[in-house]
Amino acid sequence: MHVVTVFNVSRKSSLLLASLLIVVLASSLFVGSIVVGSVSGASLENAVHVKNEGELEDAIKNLAKNTASTIALDNDITLTKPLKIPYNKDITLTSNKDIGYYRLIGANGYRTIEVEDYGVLRLDGVIVTHEKGVSGIGVGVFRNGHLFLYGGEISGNTADNHDYACRGGGVVNSGTFEMHGGKISGNKALYYGGGVDNSGTFLMYGGEISGNTADAGGGVYNVYGPFRMFGGKITGNTANFSGGGVFHYCGVFDRQGGVISGNTARNVGNDVYIDDGGDGSGAAEGGNVQPSDNVSPFDNVPPSSGDGGGVVNDDNETSVGDEGWFVGVFSLKDVVFICVGVGVIVVGVVVAVLLFTYKKELEFTKSKKVR
Repeated sequence: MHVVTVFNVSRKSSLLLASLLIVVLASSLFVGSIVVGSVSGASLENAVHVKNEGELEDAIKNLAKNTASTIALDNDITLTKPLKIPYNKDITLTSNKDIGYYRLIGANGYRTIEVEDYGVLRLDGVIVTHEKGVSGIGVGVFRNGHLFLYGGEISGNTADNHDYACRGGGVVNSGTFEMHGGKISGNKALYYGGGVDNSGTFLMYGGEISGNTADAGGGVYNVYGPFRMFGGKITGNTANFSGGGVFHYCGVFDRQGGVISGNTARNVGNDVYIDDGGDGSGAAEGGNVQPSDNVSPFDNVPPSSGDGGGVVNDDNETSVGDEGWFVGVFSLKDVVFICVGVGVIVVGVVVAVLLFTYKKELEFTKSKKVR
């Protein structure tokens, strides 16, 4: 009789444990799939697949206007002229590749991609580049164009005498550029903005701008347009003159989160240099931030304000704010590890509780048997 009771308790505990394990694992997989899907890349379910420049141009031409569409690269594609994202087209470029990304390789002396007026481009899992020793900007965004970077890279591009003003190695933006993830790295500009040259609107929520080089603004050169930073990292960039991380000239520089650190300028402003548009005086003490009449680096100004602003500390780094912190701090690999780790911890706690309960039930049953 007592043996049967113990067996029933054990069976019930085992069933309960199995049920809880299934629920926890299913929940972890569900959450992980949602997070991975939202961070890592676009859906390929309804994508148009292309293998060469001709197929890519035809796909863009035939896509419906004002409708979000996805084009997936099935291998590296080398271009002979700029790839144009035209008026009223909303296009996502991604890769049909299990590991890594396919490359979209620009022609010598040309921009790899041009986002024209009222065109929308979403980069979510491709590498926009040029071959080594070949010049050309990564992406050019016209005045009313819109560029989103979610994943992949804009890397290995060079703005030199082939492009007007020799600026914006990775991205030259006169429209709107939103950076949510991915990398802008290893780009060069002869004069301004090794990573990004912005005269439009640049909103940075996540991702990384690193290893870029220019005379001024190794990472970002912001002139007149608003540059608002909520997350992400600007690090390891170099300026041959000033503003290793960011060079700001007039307009709005509003920094509320993210990290700007570890950049180098051979003259002044390792991480941030701010020029008020006057006589250009006032080098940054300690190589940190050059204040100006347009931007107060020690005020935290909300995004709706037009007065500029930012947050810095004495260690030459930007503190991470509340907005955009998740995408700015955690990578896709981090998110996966977090999901798995939480699942393991929950399962461990459940097992420990059940074993403790089973032990108590067994002791109680034995004590009844003794009586």
